[in-house]
Amino acid sequence: MRIIFDTETIRLITLFENVTKATVTDCFINDSNDTVYFIIDEGKIGLAIGKNGSNVRHVEKLIKKNVKVFEFSKDLVKFVKNVIPYVINADVRNNGKEIIVDINVEKKNKAVVIGRDGKNLNLYRKLLNRTHSVSDIVVR
Repeated sequence: MRIIFDTETIRLITLFENVTKATVTDCFINDSNDTVYFIIDEGKIGLAIGKNGSNVRHVEKLIKKNVKVFEFSKDLVKFVKNVIPYVINADVRNNGKEIIVDINVEKKNKAVVIGRDGKNLNLYRKLLNRTHSVSDIVVR
């Protein structure tokens, strides 16, 4: 999937990289909850977050939006676990046309993973689609 950034997204990526010194792989803005999501190169998440979250808080103050940071991984299962911390097990099904990820979570965390009206699950779908061309996530 080819991603095209608008001017505001490029500005946010540049600001985040200048403040944190971590390379941003992907970024998108969710206007409905006023949050910016950054996907950081593998192994650079500590640099991006900063000591006690200082870098993230500093960027939040500068852009006046919430910031969420995820660590990228070429391994889809590892990336799923980075994005969704409640995942116990993840299986990838590829039938040639589409990639589907089955995730197992504890029953008590299922509602948190899905979110109200599927909000969180839609966010996870968007993140995984942008980075690994995943077409769907099935929560078990």
